[in-house]
Amino acid sequence: MNRLFIIGNGFDLAHNLKSSYWYFREYLRKYAENFLSEFEKMYSYYPVNEDDWHLGKNKKLLIKNRNEKVYKQLWQYIEYNLSYANESNMLDFSQSIIGELDLDGGLYGIEDTMNNYWKEQYEFVAELESYVNKWARQIRLNKVKPKCKEIFRNQEDFFLTFNYTNTLERIYEIPYSNILHIHGGVSGIDGSPVLGHGNTEVINKYRVMASKADEEFDEASKSIYNAIADFYERTFKNTEKIIFQKMSFFQKLENVNFVNIIGHSLGKVDMPYFKTVMNSINSNAEWNVYYYQNEEKDCLKDSLLSLGLSEEHIFLLPSSDFWDI
Repeated sequence: MNRLFIIGNGFDLAHNLKSSYWYFREYLRKYAENFLSEFEKMYSYYPVNEDDWHLGKNKKLLIKNRNEKVYKQLWQYIEYNLSYANESNMLDFSQSIIGELDLDGGLYGIEDTMNNYWKEQYEFVAELESYVNKWARQIRLNKVKPKCKEIFRNQEDFFLTFNYTNTLERIYEIPYSNILHIHGGVSGIDGSPVLGHGNTEVINKYRVMASKADEEFDEASKSIYNAIADFYERTFKNTEKIIFQKMSFFQKLENVNFVNIIGHSLGKVDMPYFKTVMNSINSNAEWNVYYYQNEEKDCLKDSLLSLGLSEEHIFLLPSSDFWDI
């Protein structure tokens, strides 16, 4: 084996699967509307009240514009955006709650009360992974056909996939032993589906602020800052831990001379995985990156160069070259 295929969501989309995170949002809108509403409020996106007669003829246009905005600014890059909740609103809301408390003895001794309040307030976010799992399991592969002869029934090469579906196993009949679902999948072999950001800085920021508040005996602020850190931790994807747990797969890649990336945007949140791949394979390996649109080429190339790859080892190809069926 001397090739590694890195598979992103664009791979499943090319097979007409409803696997983008916007479809996940549509799933939530249908089956978990309250959760979706609470979740998007954390990022300052509030639902349009379709029953409000004041909207008049503008209702459909307002809903359409709102959905376009929430797609472009939140769901299109949801994993990156998870670590950028509206912290100002969170802090303002926290202060208003404190102001409404009837505290005869002042703010001293309220930490437990506040902690219990935040636990209840942000408890909904703990359901995120559960909903991702349920959504991924209802994506149907019944009508999917192979589109690439090169990987159909391929038993020689390795496959690192970021997708939750088992398209590689079921449609392309690739052995499980050659595949790693780095973020889990519906088969459960590599764990349940994982969705999250990789921003440790924002978590550490509020932990430090909570620690300083504790030193100043400011129990209210300590509770608020810890609550925000807890929220971010619940949406955190620990890439270092995942890499450590899956290191046996990366160790198999030492003789890989060719890397083929298809359907992946090389977003910042996933770069630690690509760094691990780079450090695991032949240093002179050829990296073939398949792009969907011409505008993506520079970003894809820059992402790989940021890892320390030499430009002479990077080749950009249109995704149409990958599909041959």
